[in-house]
Amino acid sequence: MDSMMALDVDLRQREATDWQTTFISAFLLTIITCGIYGIYILYKLMDRRLQHFERLVSLREHLIEVLREKAAAAGKTAEVEEDLSQLEGLHLEATARDRAGEKSPVLWLVLTIVFSLVVYYIYYFLNDDFRAHEANEQQFMAKASDIMTKLGIVQQPITPSMVVPERTFVKYLLLTIFTCGIYGIYWWYTLITDPNLHFDNHATWETQLSTALSSS
Repeated sequence: MDSMMALDVDLRQREATDWQTTFISAFLLTIITCGIYGIYILYKLMDRRLQHFERLVSLREHLIEVLREKAAAAGKTAEVEEDLSQLEGLHLEATARDRAGEKSPVLWLVLTIVFSLVVYYIYYFLNDDFRAHEANEQQFMAKASDIMTKLGIVQQPITPSMVVPERTFVKYLLLTIFTCGIYGIYWWYTLITDPNLHFDNHATWETQLSTALSSS
């Protein structure tokens, strides 16, 4: 499989990896099932994080390969070699952050069932990891867009927006404790909706990327 075909596979897998649900449906079904559906939702929130991050690792790798091939075809390898090296560095940094720590959905779900307070660590990394992932992604695509501009692939940069808010773990934890868990409902809402916003943003810029590369 050549790099363009591999990148196209990464782009088409978005619907499979970037699973979404609504807070209302998750909340109501959790109440109806006396909390059982909430366990399923917790697993899905962790699983979609893992699946999305791994898809982006592959997407970045294949995008770098595609840009190298297009630079060679245009006779501009020397002109963008430094930029490509910087892009590879950004990819390695983003990958290291995306894969930091053991965050197996099954492992952490079991730990939560056995030790209920573990759930707050899950809440922490679900909030924090998406924010960091988005920041790294924005840097990577800014550099990729710069290269694509030099190669004549795009006229305007394809840069993801920062749509995931920065949330303070200590603040959310204390408010959840002081409100006897009521604020935790809002915290749960953020864990569902923040990645939804991130995935919607992906749908926009990934479509732009696919269109630009396929027409170049």
